[in-house]
Amino acid sequence: MDHATVQKTLENRLVCPGCHGALQLGENALLCTSADCTASPRSWPLVNGVPILLDESTSLFRIASLLTTHATHTTQPTPAALPFITGHWRRLLSRLWHLRPGLSRNVAAERTYPQLCRLLQERPHPVVLVAGCGDEGDGIHHLRRLPELTLINLDVQWTKSVTVLADVHQLPFAEQTFDAVILQGVLEHVLDAAQAEREVYRTLKEDGLIYCELPFLQPNHGGAYDLLRFTWTGHRRFWRRFSQLDAGACCGPGMALAHMIQQFARAWLPFAAWRILADWLTDWLFWWLKYADGWLTRTPAGLDGASAFYFLGRKSAHTLSDSALIDNYQGGQ
Repeated sequence: MDHATVQKTLENRLVCPGCHGALQLGENALLCTSADCTASPRSWPLVNGVPILLDESTSLFRIASLLTTHATHTTQPTPAALPFITGHWRRLLSRLWHLRPGLSRNVAAERTYPQLCRLLQERPHPVVLVAGCGDEGDGIHHLRRLPELTLINLDVQWTKSVTVLADVHQLPFAEQTFDAVILQGVLEHVLDAAQAEREVYRTLKEDGLIYCELPFLQPNHGGAYDLLRFTWTGHRRFWRRFSQLDAGACCGPGMALAHMIQQFARAWLPFAAWRILADWLTDWLFWWLKYADGWLTRTPAGLDGASAFYFLGRKSAHTLSDSALIDNYQGGQ
C-alpha cells in the first residue's frame, strides 16, 4: 500500500476536527470552509503529506509541539533514564536491554486477526482505521496481506507508519468512512473513553467492525496518560452498541502476575536506573509465566484474572441491555 493510494483514499473523507465541515487544500495546509467553525486553528498544516488535524481548543496536544518533534525526530533505542551513558557503553547496554525475553504475550491476536481479515474480505476495497497506531500491535501484519485493503494510521505523535496526526476524541473523518476501526492498547490512554467510542461509532459504516484490546490487571504503563481499566463485563458494556462476534482474554493471569511481580520489585527502588535494572532482571526471572496463558485464558477463572481483554464486534442499531450483559457473564465467580 503506497502513499499515493492512502492519499487517494483520504480524499474527501477528511473533515474539520472541530465542526466536521469540509476541508479545502491550501498551500501546505488544509482549510475549514465552514463559516460557523469555532475550532482553533481553522487551518491545519501538511507535513510531508501528513495532515495535523488537532482542535487545540479541546485537545491536550499542540500542533507547534508536533512540528518541533518532527524536525528533531529520532529513535531512542536505549532507556532514556541513562543519559549519562554514551558511546560504546550505550550501544552495549542497548543490546543487552533488547536481548531480554519480556513478560508480555498476546495469545489471541494470531487467532482474531485472521477472523477479522475474513470479514473484511467480504467487502470491496475495505478501509480500516488503526487509531493510536504507534509501532502497530500484534497481528496487524495479517491485514497488510490483504491486497484490496487500505490502512489509515492515526496517532498524536510521529511514527514511521502514521498517516494522520489527530486526537481520537475528535476523529477528523466524515461519517461512515471506515469498514473497521482498531483500538489496540489505546483507550486506557485517552481522557474521555466514552467520547472516543462515540467518534468510532460515527465514523464506522452501518455494518462496520470494531476490534479493541484493553487492559485489566496491568500496572501503570503510561504515567499520567494511563487512565482506564476494565473487567471483562465492563469491557463488554463499553461496546454495548455493538453486537459481539468474539471476545475474551488476549493476555492472561500469567502475564498479569509477572508484571505485578516486576512492579513490586520496582516499588522498592528510589532511582530510575535501579528500576531499569530491576525490569531487566525480572524479565529474565519470570518470562516463563506468560506461557501458561495459552491455557489459562480459556478457563472461566482465567477471565477474572486476565491482564487484558479483546472485543470483536459489529456496529448495531440496538444497544445491549444491562440485564443481558449480566446474564452473559462468563467468569469463574
